Amino acid sequence: MGTDKVKSPKIDIPFQAPPLAPNFVERPSQQQAVKAVLLWQGAFNQGTLVVTAIYGLGGIGKSTLAAATAHDEDVKACFTDGVLWATLSKEPDLLQLLSSWIQALGDNNYKPIKPDDAKRHLQTLLYNKKVLLVVDDAWNSEHVEYFQVGSGGCRVLVTTREAVIPGASRYDLDVMTKSESLKLLENQPQPRQLTQAEKQQAELLAETVGYLPLALELAAAQIADGITWSELLEDLRAEIAHLDTLDLFVNCSSEEKRKKYSLVASFNLSLNSLTPELLQQFAWFGVLPEDVVITHAMGATLWGINPRQALTILRQLRSKALLQTGTIQFDNKPTYRLHDLIHDVAVGLLTDEKVPNQSEKLPGLGLSLTAAHSALLNRYREKTQSGQWHTLPTDGYIHAHLTWHFKQANQLLQIHQLLQEETPAGGNGWYEACASLGQTANFVTDVARAWQLAEDSWTLTTLPQVIGLQCRYALIIASLNSLAANLPVELLIALVQKNVWTPEQGLAYVLQSSNPRQKANLLTELVNHLPPNLKQLGLSKALAAAREIQDESSRADALSSLADKLPPDLLPEALAAARSIQSEEYRAKALSSLADKLPELLPEALAAAREIQDERYRAEALSSLADKLPPELLPEALAAAREIQSESTRAEALSSLADKLSQIQKTSLFNHWRDTLHILFVHTRPNLLSDINALTPAIPALGGQQAVKDTADAIQDVSRWWG
Repeated sequence: MGTDKVKSPKIDIPFQAPPLAPNFVERPSQQQAVKAVLLWQGAFNQGTLVVTAIYGLGGIGKSTLAAATAHDEDVKACFTDGVLWATLSKEPDLLQLLSSWIQALGDNNYKPIKPDDAKRHLQTLLYNKKVLLVVDDAWNSEHVEYFQVGSGGCRVLVTTREAVIPGASRYDLDVMTKSESLKLLENQPQPRQLTQAEKQQAELLAETVGYLPLALELAAAQIADGITWSELLEDLRAEIAHLDTLDLFVNCSSEEKRKKYSLVASFNLSLNSLTPELLQQFAWFGVLPEDVVITHAMGATLWGINPRQALTILRQLRSKALLQTGTIQFDNKPTYRLHDLIHDVAVGLLTDEKVPNQSEKLPGLGLSLTAAHSALLNRYREKTQSGQWHTLPTDGYIHAHLTWHFKQANQLLQIHQLLQEETPAGGNGWYEACASLGQTANFVTDVARAWQLAEDSWTLTTLPQVIGLQCRYALIIASLNSLAANLPVELLIALVQKNVWTPEQGLAYVLQSSNPRQKANLLTELVNHLPPNLKQLGLSKALAAAREIQDESSRADALSSLADKLPPDLLPEALAAARSIQSEEYRAKALSSLADKLPELLPEALAAAREIQDERYRAEALSSLADKLPPELLPEALAAAREIQSESTRAEALSSLADKLSQIQKTSLFNHWRDTLHILFVHTRPNLLSDINALTPAIPALGGQQAVKDTADAIQDVSRWWG
């Protein structure tokens, strides 16, 4: 009986790579080298997931090289299913980043509760797809592993300063060449041809800043603002000399020091060019976490102005190369991001003294980080209804970072209170707020953060309160887990058949189950309702789950249920799983179920059946094999049946074999039949008559009239000997 074909929703092909800056300069040798690895056809043929890692100093252009690679026409032609981009930084919210990839692939309903769940679902969504997966600014190789989720048609491109990425093809990015640096300095917002004298000064400037792209961008912005080449070069040299006297980078090589000093000097000169008000507004970026999306709506709260004014300020800072353009839009307006080195500068300004001791230092805001976070939270509270945080209007930022700011402000009680807020209808306010934005992952992260805070605050005096909070958060997670994994198979199939869930979602929810037996059972049923491109993956996951089942009886049942659905390439793994079963009974059952697909297993399955000590189970195993055995194995099966002592059990086994024998025309089995009778006579067994009766249906096929006569003689002998 067929089922209606379930169609996945049509989605736009995602392309999350950030746009290239207007003054972007090609770096042909570097781009070609990285592209060659990504497009290596040998890896596509092998079906392996190639990982390439771009290494280099901060500000050397790793992210820009990755973005340029993603924008390359050959790369886009190869990765026809799009480009996904995740910027990790030091402390990434893995669940939120993985969930954003899931949504980019068109699934806005699946709600993972753990990074592992999200990773498994991404493996489902990316199965048989060709997507470039960019993992930017990685600090920890363990974080990168969560994003290595594609099949052989995907590639992973990582940028990192120093994290060792196991198995990755390493590419070390160096600074720009002299010609590339000169071109970057020429490519102002309004590119113009430099005079010969200007070129000479530009070359000196590029050398002074160590040919670092970020320093060159800052310098180019200064030139665009009207600073002359000679003035900028003089100021840079003086600033670098001053920094060198401070000896800020003690453990660096001289070349590395030079590059870092050139960056710091470029930052300082760019900030010196800001008005006092704009400098203070820039300093407030220090209250934000690294690598966040900066929207004009968030900027309005950050600075206490209206959104239109905030957008103007963001554009000003972008024109000075202190901001970079973001990868998405918010409310049809551009978004922005901070390079992490510039973010470090902002943090310093936020906490530096308002009146510095040294005249050359810029004035800071003089705030502690705790006070700065508290001030920002007060501004956000003013936007709530009656102080209820779940009523905050969306600004593309705060819902993902509210509890983080609470923690930084040391307002830990506010986190617990946030998760207890209720809507007028009695629902969990914060959950509904996050869910309405498609950010359930943020809610799960917040619960996990609150749970950890409760554990960390444990003392004898707070024990009752801590236990109460832990129970509450455990129940929340358990509820989410229950919704995600503990589904009756009938409900699961109905949800997929009725298009409530896509096949990808159904598969993903099943994979969240931590119970291998349940997972194998659900997957075995679900694969009947999956499209061809997912069926293979579902069967592979079902087989893996079956192998994890500890109870051997249940493992044999799971393998038996899967046997007739497995494609040829999964049969060796299933066979290994069957052979690993220690119990002769369950091993024989599993081997027997696989014999239809692997006829060469029949001798092994029959041998396993003969080894079963319990006669009842041995008879059952022989019966399950009976209709599969070829003629040459029937004598052995008959012998195994004869060895059973219990008359009724032996008759059951012989009866199942008789059905098989009755289908065979005259064969050499007639001689075996006579041998059988002879052996039985020698042993003078009193239950010979039941054996013969069990085999009676097969007698004519075994040897015609002679077999009938031999049988009649045997019956007479038994009657005479045993009355």
